[in-house]
Amino acid sequence: MKNSSRSSFYYHKPLLGNRQKFLQQKNSKPAPTLWRYLRYFKWRLLRIKEHPQRLARGLAVGVFAGCLPLMGLQFAISIFLAFIFRGNKFSALAGTFISNPFTYVPLFLFNFQVGKFLIGLFTDNRQLDFQWNSVDDWRSEGSEIAATLLFGSVVVGLFSAIIAYYGLLYFLHRWRRQSN
Repeated sequence: MKNSSRSSFYYHKPLLGNRQKFLQQKNSKPAPTLWRYLRYFKWRLLRIKEHPQRLARGLAVGVFAGCLPLMGLQFAISIFLAFIFRGNKFSALAGTFISNPFTYVPLFLFNFQVGKFLIGLFTDNRQLDFQWNSVDDWRSEGSEIAATLLFGSVVVGLFSAIIAYYGLLYFLHRWRRQSN
């Protein structure tokens, strides 16, 4: 006869430690990497059933918005510009990633140098001086620096948007020609 204290109806699994439970529940998929996300984005962009011009316009306005030094508003600006220029909103959001925490400093330094060169504010007779002693110095110098950075960002953003537009158009036409 069976032991009445261990009936099959009340049989419990052995207790496992937290680590063993975690390993049993964990998926066998590897952790996603940056290259995997980029590949996913590439295939998602290529499989969108939109006109290549709409995709390119969206990317161009996204790159333009990504070059602006308005870090909290880049997504909103890119969506707004994509709506105005009838571009794809997904590619517009993707274009804003030209500026990210790794590229903020080099991008904005480059934009400032371009603005400084084009405006000519800080020429040989007037160098940029960070010895601000009063609030008035902060206002006067800060507004000139902000204007220089914004002007340089708009110029760099326009050139980058043109390059992104024609680059994506070329890439999409070439890829779709090869796939057909």
